[in-house]
Amino acid sequence: MSAQNLLDEEIESWKGFPWALRKEDLELWNAMIKEVREDFGEAVEKSGKTFATDPFFMALLLAQHKMIRRLQAALKVLGESVLDPDTVIQTKLE
Repeated sequence: MSAQNLLDEEIESWKGFPWALRKEDLELWNAMIKEVREDFGEAVEKSGKTFATDPFFMALLLAQHKMIRRLQAALKVLGESVLDPDTVIQTKLE
């Protein structure tokens, strides 16, 4: 079975989940699934797993981590004070 078939079967097994989501969450789900297919399909293939559940969740975690890294980089461009927890706490207390 190819990785795309394996990944598609795993995503298909979740078909009831996105069906129950609100519109904005469904859009997020679709974007997340698209990113997993595009960025991590080959990793699923090379995982050597018979079932794609574990590689699927690992791909989702990696996609989330990529987003966190991009956001951290964007915040760094805005200035180190934005990342300083004391600044955030002081701002909330003021």
